[in-house]
Amino acid sequence: MTARAREYRYILDAASRVMSMHGYEGASISAIIKESGIQKSSIYWQFDSKAAIAAAVMERGARRFFDAITIKGTRGNAGARLRRSLREVAVLLDEHQEFLRLFLLLLITNRDPDVAVILDRVRTEARVRMHELVEIAFEAEGPDVARAVADRLAGFGVILIDGTFLAEQVYGVEGRNRRVKDMAESLEHYGAAIAAARRT
Repeated sequence: MTARAREYRYILDAASRVMSMHGYEGASISAIIKESGIQKSSIYWQFDSKAAIAAAVMERGARRFFDAITIKGTRGNAGARLRRSLREVAVLLDEHQEFLRLFLLLLITNRDPDVAVILDRVRTEARVRMHELVEIAFEAEGPDVARAVADRLAGFGVILIDGTFLAEQVYGVEGRNRRVKDMAESLEHYGAAIAAARRT
């Protein structure tokens, strides 16, 4: 790794920590400089604004999180498949806490349009991944029905994952299995109803 690449990584690591604690507005360039130990001139050599730093932090965090998700068909009915997939996602929520805290914090507090574009892109990818997860879970219904179920449930599934992450920030991992089971059952029953309506 070159010196410039190391600097780039250190800046993003520091910015991620500062922004996840203080939000975008509270994360000044001076705070990022102090946290990273990198000179102001070096930071501005790499990035032309705080928005550019936040965008790079979000892009890197999203790539790491989404690349860690493996969505594949497994044995069992839709409920069993959903439970296995959502359990995996729940573990990843724990492993990528800093990125996810920052993402939710920026969703709530950000007013910068450049950062909003990145947040929207991350949100869109989350829906695409959830769509894949639900579609595979219901593939026994046939491709058209499975796609229709996923079209309806992708956004709802992302909301459930957001709620699970927030619950774990408050209560810790205790109760995770129950929450995963509840999420899977909610998606399974809602999806079964959609599938039945499509068949009639």
